[in-house]
Amino acid sequence: MSKIINALVTPIDENNQIDYLELKRLLDLAKENCNDELVICSTTGEGPLLSLEDKISCFKFCLENTSLPCIYPISQISLNDAKKEINLVKDLNFDTYLVVTPFYVKPNQEGLFLYYKELAKYVFPKKIILYNVPSRTGVNINYFLIRKLIKSSKNIIGIKECSCDFNLIKLIKANYPKFKVYIGDDSYFYQGLEEKVDGFISVISIYYGKLMKEIIEDYQIGFVNQINISYLKLVCEVIFQYTNPIGIKYLLSKKGYKSMNLLLPLTKINSISNTFDLL
Repeated sequence: MSKIINALVTPIDENNQIDYLELKRLLDLAKENCNDELVICSTTGEGPLLSLEDKISCFKFCLENTSLPCIYPISQISLNDAKKEINLVKDLNFDTYLVVTPFYVKPNQEGLFLYYKELAKYVFPKKIILYNVPSRTGVNINYFLIRKLIKSSKNIIGIKECSCDFNLIKLIKANYPKFKVYIGDDSYFYQGLEEKVDGFISVISIYYGKLMKEIIEDYQIGFVNQINISYLKLVCEVIFQYTNPIGIKYLLSKKGYKSMNLLLPLTKINSISNTFDLL
């Protein structure tokens, strides 16, 4: 069955501090809503805006307060900084890193290959999931790079694919079926199911994981519940009209969750769309 991995939001109070009481509520909510694993302090969790100290503190808290496996994200420009961050968490009880392509410097494919190959060797025996999100980083991981990394590094085990290039996904699954492909854009959830992806690293699953799991189970028995599929599309349209995680935090605040503030330069929605009332 396709796995649901929630990219967890980080609750931020009025003093720009992590609200750990509310974080525990969110960990419980994620488990209640059928998530299989969690990514902590990724883009959705405002990891790039947190201090490294707060990011690691948040990750440790999550490891200690949920039974769900937690994935640690690396979003550094330089190899040396990535290694320094890894040194601070490598002895914690988790087994997978989610490593985004270095942003802003726009490396070529050979540079990306050497970067990931070196990190894979550095974190071994822990595993790496590649994170391809060209809309945010300015670079794209192509099929030939993935093929080279699969052959060079046994602990690079999958990719979070946010370019939603389904030709790339088909190539990977046709030639390397054991290599995990996770859709990173909830808007393509059902299309991902049809392409037999291994799972979803999802923003909305914190609240809609049960519905997603139901759609997956229906798909496995050949049943298409168009009402559920259409509703999930509506959820995505409403939430992602704003830069992530602005929309999901606003939804959670409407559902009674506290400390859904944002770290600058992200800001709350100024003119609230009544479309949230549909959710």
